[in-house]
Amino acid sequence: MPEANKPDWKEIVRQRLPLPSSAQEAIPEVAAHLEDTYDNALSRGVSEAVAVEVALQEAEDWCVLAQNICRAKSREGLMNHRAKTLWLPGLASLAAANFFMLALTSISLEPQFLTRLDSGLGRSFYWGWLVAQFAFGALGACLSRRAGGNRIARIVAAGFPAIVTFLLCVVVLVSARFEHNSLLFRHPLVFARGILTWVIAPGIALLLGAAPFLNETQLQEA
Repeated sequence: MPEANKPDWKEIVRQRLPLPSSAQEAIPEVAAHLEDTYDNALSRGVSEAVAVEVALQEAEDWCVLAQNICRAKSREGLMNHRAKTLWLPGLASLAAANFFMLALTSISLEPQFLTRLDSGLGRSFYWGWLVAQFAFGALGACLSRRAGGNRIARIVAAGFPAIVTFLLCVVVLVSARFEHNSLLFRHPLVFARGILTWVIAPGIALLLGAAPFLNETQLQEA
């Protein structure tokens, strides 16, 4: 069939598919699918009119198709928004905290100081690391706010390092329970001290660092 006489599938879909402006980008995809179906029907030797009908039958109910497209676009938009406002800022905060700890441990000649906070070196490390949490909390909250995240997303992004540490502690506790390792349960105060030292205290520091970025005013894009 001459190219000039081929159906304008984009226009056909635009007229039949009741999509809001936010989902109009789906029109070329649907049109391309119908055009492929139309061309395949022609290749089987059917008439042009029948090929058009075969292609249009692919859509079945145009209203239902529009609803499905809008629902899929809505889910996709929600996932993209959540990634930009929560996961990426949270991972940035977590990565910064981990790299800073790695840097501190790499300059130490005594790696055991991580569990010896009663020593001078251990205290120096811990307080330096704890103070740095203000910056990491600010980083997560700032990135989340710049991406349009709400207050809850900013808080979670800022507190991501403490949240991950807490989840690791839960994994350790559950593993000890299933492996019948009673050592941890015989010394609950040691575990509680670890939670206080590595989860609660840094979590508070992270949130204090995020505090300036928790108002609803959006940062102006540079």
